[in-house]
Amino acid sequence: MKSITRLLLLCAIGIFFVLPHDCPAALVWHKGEGWSWEREGVTVANNPKDQLDIARGLEAKKNYDDAATAYRRVIRRWPTSFSCQEARLGLAKCLTQMNYLYKAAKEYQNLIEKHPNSPHFEDALQGQYDIASRFLNGEKHKIWRLRFFSGFGKAIEIFEQIIKDAPYSKFGPASQFRIGLAYEKEKDNVAAVHAYEKLLERYPKDPTAEDAQFQIGWAYRSEAKRAEYDQNNANQAIAAFKDFLVRYPNSAKAEQVRQLCADLKQEQSRGLFQIGHYYEKNKNYRAALIYFNEVIEQNPRSDWANQAQQKITALAPLAKRQPASK
Repeated sequence: MKSITRLLLLCAIGIFFVLPHDCPAALVWHKGEGWSWEREGVTVANNPKDQLDIARGLEAKKNYDDAATAYRRVIRRWPTSFSCQEARLGLAKCLTQMNYLYKAAKEYQNLIEKHPNSPHFEDALQGQYDIASRFLNGEKHKIWRLRFFSGFGKAIEIFEQIIKDAPYSKFGPASQFRIGLAYEKEKDNVAAVHAYEKLLERYPKDPTAEDAQFQIGWAYRSEAKRAEYDQNNANQAIAAFKDFLVRYPNSAKAEQVRQLCADLKQEQSRGLFQIGHYYEKNKNYRAALIYFNEVIEQNPRSDWANQAQQKITALAPLAKRQPASK
């Protein structure tokens, strides 16, 4: 796996140098600032307000690369000015337009941390939430103008940061729920369950709590299917779905949940029956009877229970003649 990762990284570096891309212009000296790279043709101003106007004008023309350069000059040259927080917001928007989503999320975070009283606090949260949602929906993480890195991990990171910064904002519960969805997409169902349980603990009365309780059952069900209907995870799924019906008996999903419970019990019965059949084939009739009886105990009205009863009737005499050590 490491060798594949290294190979991809080398390919990415090679493509970066092969593909055409804009290069910065000369290294320019500004009094009081020092040396900095500046793109050719980007006008600079001597005060933050005028520099901000230049950046906004470039952004309005959808010249996002140059606008980003102009916004960065405000941030670098006048970090304590009111224009700086406006520049950070503008820079984040330009980076988003250029699909540098993770960089944009980081710039929104800079706005939140360096300007905690900014009137753009909620705008920054909204920007981060939208970016994380794009990663969750399959958008790739862009590095060196290339987009082939999974964004699910970035989605989790950004959603967690939103919760840390504003746990009881309108973005808190939704972010926690989407962390669970991201883990599910990464096939980490156990982590997904923990994320949903955390939502139920923190936001029990939020509308997302109903969906979280459903997803707990769904995640356990997915995990059970991965291991040929692992009995423990199947039991956990059934328990979670039963909790759902107790908490939300009038939910629009109630009928679906009942059907999922029935299907899970059916699969459990099938799994137990197959184990019993395995022992039967190996002539361990006593062990086979244990599993066939368990099929009947767990789901007495199922078709598998009828077949298990037939097996019990046929194998009981053989089990009596079999030594106890067998």
